[in-house]
Amino acid sequence: MKNRIAISLGSSFLGFATHAGFMARLHSLGVRPVAVGGSSAGAIAAGLYASGLPQEEIRKTVLAHRFRRSFVRRTPWLTHYLRNTFNGQGVGAFKTDGAIAYLENVLGKRDIESLPGPRFMAAVSNLETCSTHFITSGPLAPAMIASCCIPTVFAPVTHQGMVCFDGGVAHEAPIDPWLDDDDIDLIVMHRVTHTEAPAPRLFPFNFFHLASKAHECASEQLQEYRIRLAAHHGKKVLVTRTVHSRPVTFSGREMPNYYAAGEAQAQNLYDTQLKDLL
Repeated sequence: MKNRIAISLGSSFLGFATHAGFMARLHSLGVRPVAVGGSSAGAIAAGLYASGLPQEEIRKTVLAHRFRRSFVRRTPWLTHYLRNTFNGQGVGAFKTDGAIAYLENVLGKRDIESLPGPRFMAAVSNLETCSTHFITSGPLAPAMIASCCIPTVFAPVTHQGMVCFDGGVAHEAPIDPWLDDDDIDLIVMHRVTHTEAPAPRLFPFNFFHLASKAHECASEQLQEYRIRLAAHHGKKVLVTRTVHSRPVTFSGREMPNYYAAGEAQAQNLYDTQLKDLL
């Protein structure tokens, strides 16, 4: 019997183009996962794939400058400043209402339960209860963006009554719900990391860089534990990593190259490991 595959796409700063390229190439090679999921940028790429949108439309979406800009467009600066000062919830430099609206314009206001397949999962963090939740139902676009709400950078999204932050806080590439899933035999984790470059000197970018490196350290350790746990549950896990330069926040010049890098990594994974397992 062929292995039934689930694909987890990891959190990474503006990594949705790389993940989308990775998924597009696997799709062109005939790989059809039974489940896809992710955190942060990975949740965006996984949601686009699970929506059934044609691959070329997904490519246009993740490369669009308007999509990246949508993450800050609808931030009402004065009222948002006051809310951050006097309200304990919703703290974050930017609101993501524009990003949700952008995706709903592309995908429609769809629920996760209505997707044609594969099954979709987005990891989110509840910082009030210090727990991770795996969203598998409810409105699609808000779930995708909720998983991207980096604490202090983006105000959280409320999804089904829960205040949601970035799923990558504790689950860079989420797989836990699949470990007890009898319909899944093989799990692929696609991670996107960046080549080392001099740390930025200006505040707050140096602050964000340091926080990112601390998170990367924790993610590496947690991943090792999860791979061992997956083996204990009888699941085979393939971890593959695409490495490229760090994206520039307000420039999309390199995004097509990142998409191509994801495609190349998928081809390499398929040729060297995946083809013989499917």
